[in-house]
Amino acid sequence: MDKRRRRDIIRELIATDPPASQKGLVGELVKRGLNVDQSTISRDLREMGVVRLPGRDGGLVYGFPGEQSGPATGDDLSRGLRDFIIRVEASGNLVVLRTAPGNAHAFAAILDRAHLDEVAGTVAGDDTIVVVAREGYSAKEMERRFSDLAGL
Repeated sequence: MDKRRRRDIIRELIATDPPASQKGLVGELVKRGLNVDQSTISRDLREMGVVRLPGRDGGLVYGFPGEQSGPATGDDLSRGLRDFIIRVEASGNLVVLRTAPGNAHAFAAILDRAHLDEVAGTVAGDDTIVVVAREGYSAKEMERRFSDLAGL
């Protein structure tokens, strides 16, 4: 099977029942008759821009950034801060959030879905999220709030 068809099936699986692991995704593909290994799937996910996002049950699942439905609640934000954030630092109108490697996109998705008045936007890398504070809001105050909720 060609790469395009395999990736179409991966998109379909992610849209209908987001897998929690690459192993689970490989298993679903094997059930559909595709002979693939984990390294191929890992490369496909990376090239397709697939990231780990919070799932409905609170665990992480594979998905596409921006495709989660519904706003995040205050509980989602608090839980995300506790689960993902290991350091918070304000600088000017920016707040820099640090996560374990590979977790920045998952928390940035929660933060974006929270639609906080004080947040103009976020940029996520592998283990760092830059949060831009809106005019009239204090990055230092956001730092204190995020640190408190994260238990730091």
